[in-house]
Amino acid sequence: MTDLGHVAIRHLELEQFRAHVALTLDVPPAGLRIHGPNGSGKTTILEAIQLLSTTRPRRGALDNDLIHHESGRDLGLQPYARVVGVFDRAGAVARVEAFIQRGVRGNTARKTLKVGERARRAADVVGLIPTVSFAPDDLELVLGTPSIRRRFLDVLLSQTDKQYLRCLGKYAKILAQRNGLLRRVDALGPTADQFVFWDEQLVALGSYLVAARVRAVARLAECAAARFELLAPGIGEFQLAYVSTLDAPAPWWRALVNEPNDTFDAAQRVGVMFERRLRESGVQERARGMTVVGPHRDDISVALGGRELARFGSRGQQRVAVIAVKLAEIDVISSTTSLRPIFLIDDVLSELDMHRRRALLQAVAAEQCQLLVTSTEAELLEDPALTHTGELELG
Repeated sequence: MTDLGHVAIRHLELEQFRAHVALTLDVPPAGLRIHGPNGSGKTTILEAIQLLSTTRPRRGALDNDLIHHESGRDLGLQPYARVVGVFDRAGAVARVEAFIQRGVRGNTARKTLKVGERARRAADVVGLIPTVSFAPDDLELVLGTPSIRRRFLDVLLSQTDKQYLRCLGKYAKILAQRNGLLRRVDALGPTADQFVFWDEQLVALGSYLVAARVRAVARLAECAAARFELLAPGIGEFQLAYVSTLDAPAPWWRALVNEPNDTFDAAQRVGVMFERRLRESGVQERARGMTVVGPHRDDISVALGGRELARFGSRGQQRVAVIAVKLAEIDVISSTTSLRPIFLIDDVLSELDMHRRRALLQAVAAEQCQLLVTSTEAELLEDPALTHTGELELG
């Protein structure tokens, strides 16, 4: 790990961002302990950093939700929010800015991103400042719907693979077009020829998504299993596996992970399988008016000792599983990008017993990641692993 580049936030400015009308912070290299009552804006600070990293709000939020509702009124402007972060990225300084302004009509917002003084597309910003975020709702990685686990993979891979990010955005548009055509089959009578273009695009883009995900989950599973054993030794093997609607046999998937040296090569093999499954599902698709196979329908299985963790695991085991996955996320990002991501822990410590709380903080400290951690209870932040971090109290 000693040859990895360090990523850290040095300075953060919030303007009209959620409850913070104006806030300026200098962040020590080791990180920051933030404590205060509920509603004091602790989570908002972490959310601002995550926005600059991934260009998107946390799960379930919209850009409009980030804007202070009374901002811009005195200036005669539409409500707006602004976030600026100055980062150390492997010894180089990176200034990233996000400006969000509410639209005149409806629940719309316009977002402008800058790196330095130049406007940038979201695709150019994502991955510049890698982060790993851990919040109470991340327990849904075990208990929640497949869409939550797919989003987890999308955020992880978008930070480590520019091609994945490009394919992801295009795939969503092609999928919407194809589903629209499927819904009009009875009314307009589209022929098979009309699906050729959309099918070709869907397979080309979706195959890369599946190949990248399968390879990432294999690496994530290896790291998470090792992390779980350290956190909870002897209670069973922790297992993650990619579950695809392509329905290929297990040896085929293992070969996909082990044999190809390049994700593009793996994607070509997936493409053959994807195209075949798309043809086979034609009758079902037309009956349901939607595309029923592809990465938009895939999932990750989470098991302990071969048994589904959501159904058979205790709440404590489920929490350990999420900690293991989050630490494995650091491993994957670090090994892929040669950068240590910033680790953001939002009000999780109160849900962990002392042993697991200490194990989590010590593991992050061992990775030498900058850590920003929040809690309503200041005493939970008095851990030896946090000795070198700064402290911020919000009221």
